[in-house]
This record gives sequence, C-alpha cells and structure tokens, in this order.
Amino acid sequence: MTVTMNADELVADLGRERAREVAAHIAYLRRLRQLHERGYTQMKLATLVGVSQPTISEMLRRARVNAPDVRPGTHGGTPYEIAARYAAGELDRDIALRELTTWRYERPAEPNPIPWSNDGAPVVEGGFNNQVGRALRDGLLTDEDYDAVLDALADD
Repeated sequence: MTVTMNADELVADLGRERAREVAAHIAYLRRLRQLHERGYTQMKLATLVGVSQPTISEMLRRARVNAPDVRPGTHGGTPYEIAARYAAGELDRDIALRELTTWRYERPAEPNPIPWSNDGAPVVEGGFNNQVGRALRDGLLTDEDYDAVLDALADD
C-alpha cells in the first residue's frame, strides 16, 4: 500500500529522519567508545564493524568529544544530542527545552590581553554556541526553540 504525502509532510518527515540518523550515529559512536574503554582494541572493533583500524581511530577521536555518556536525568550526553532527539520526535518540546536550559555549558577562557595571541583559540566543545548554536544551524532546533533557550538562560 502506498501512502501519499504532500510536499510539506515529506519535508517534515525528511527532517525527522535526518535527526534520527544523527541521534543514532551519536549512540553508535558512544557504544564504540564504551567497548574501547572496556578493553576492545581498535583492531578488534575494526573487525567487528567492518572498517579499517584508522577509521576506528578517527571514530573514537570523534566519540570522545561528541558522544559522552548520557548525563543522569537527561536524554543525551551533550545538548546537541538532546536537540537531535527532540527533532527526531523522541522528546517533547517542554522536556527538550528544560534540559537545554538547565545544562551547565562550558564557558570560554578569558581572552588574552595581547590581541594577536587569541587567533586560533580552541573551540569550547561544551560551549553554548558549539552545542545549541550548531543544533540550530543543522536544523535540529527552530529559531523559536533557540530563542526560548536563550531567553531562559538570560533570565538566570
């Protein structure tokens, strides 16, 4: 049986499917990292998932940053993951916004008083812009959701 969707429904469904894919990839990287932490070698993981050892090495590097363990009391290891799960339809708006507004974001270091020394400063991986700002750019949050998080954080 073929179900016909109009273009708007297809676009919305496509967005949800992409968000599911993002959330699933984060979970996949988390599991790889957890197995590696439990003693699985990169070669054993490469054989297990059918990729090369250098590919596993790169995946583990990304997993250390993008796929930490899920924080207790939340639905993700990062705000970006929470936004992905919300966009995928796994969380309702109230829960997602509550978790995004109560998250403790990393603050950037104080800038060096010598202006040129700040060139190439490292990105704060757990910072608001790298997590929630990236979720907005990637279409995991709407402008309204982003503004609601900003407003709530400004009130703190």
